[in-house]
Amino acid sequence: MDPGRKCEEQQKERIYQSISSLFFLNEFEYCSFLSDRTNSNNSPIKMKKKYEFKSVVAETLLIPLYMRAKESRQQDAILRDLQAEQLVESIEYDYSKFDGAKLSAVGCVVRGLYFDNAIRNFIATRQNPIVVNVGCGLDTRYQRIEEHDKAMFYEMDLPEVIDLRRDLLPEPAGDHYIAGSLLETQWMDDLRKKHPEGEFIIVIEGVLMYFYEKQVRQLLTRLADRFSGGEVWFDVCGPMMANSKYIKPDSLRGHEAQIRSGLKDGHEVEKWEPRLQLIDQALYQKFFPKRWGFGGRLMGLFPGICRKFSSLLGYKIK
Repeated sequence: MDPGRKCEEQQKERIYQSISSLFFLNEFEYCSFLSDRTNSNNSPIKMKKKYEFKSVVAETLLIPLYMRAKESRQQDAILRDLQAEQLVESIEYDYSKFDGAKLSAVGCVVRGLYFDNAIRNFIATRQNPIVVNVGCGLDTRYQRIEEHDKAMFYEMDLPEVIDLRRDLLPEPAGDHYIAGSLLETQWMDDLRKKHPEGEFIIVIEGVLMYFYEKQVRQLLTRLADRFSGGEVWFDVCGPMMANSKYIKPDSLRGHEAQIRSGLKDGHEVEKWEPRLQLIDQALYQKFFPKRWGFGGRLMGLFPGICRKFSSLLGYKIK
């Protein structure tokens, strides 16, 4: 922008601020007024807001959000997510700390697409599908899945996350928010009671690695107790990450969040809880191999090594 034009814009802003002191009662009303203005390119001016997270784990929700937004802007995007782009633009945060996490950048969108497709298949093959997104963060799966009107969706996360979600992404008619903990059972009982004939698919994305194995086992048993005939899908880190203080997903390097559990063989879960039957154990690197770089493609040639680091799992609940 040339100096003359910049000066003109600054003068306009001072005028708007003066008007605000006369006509607007508070900062919220002024921000609402600004949101209706447009910049020199005739696109809306968005007001960014800063949020403070009480939990370091809750803050990790910004990682997949940012990765989806970045990917969505690519011409050959693995996952298109316009809502994520808008959410990133509305939150004041230093996302640059994630820009060097090249493996997580691909992994987050591959994981998102993998679970999206599991849900699409479930909706297509069930009469009364109920989709439950556990540890939803700011996930926009409901918005991404075109078939969402053929199912009932629920988003469950900690109260502070649900408050943030309601502020940034108000509940659509077919998507309902639940504030709680995955370690509690009240939300499970409430859903089962509300949908006695419902067929449930529970997706737990980017969450279980932050819990101890004992807690993960307990959760899966509780789900099996209540949602027979349904499915549960989740991702895990492998033992290489769980047993090392130095090996972490590249997006978590320097972050306080810790990997507390790991799993290499998906059949191990069947031993924990016999009512769970493995549908699929997928390796990240088998999807879009050209996007992983030389190191990722090389690792993909050795499935046993890949499973020591991470995998994607789906189970039928008998």
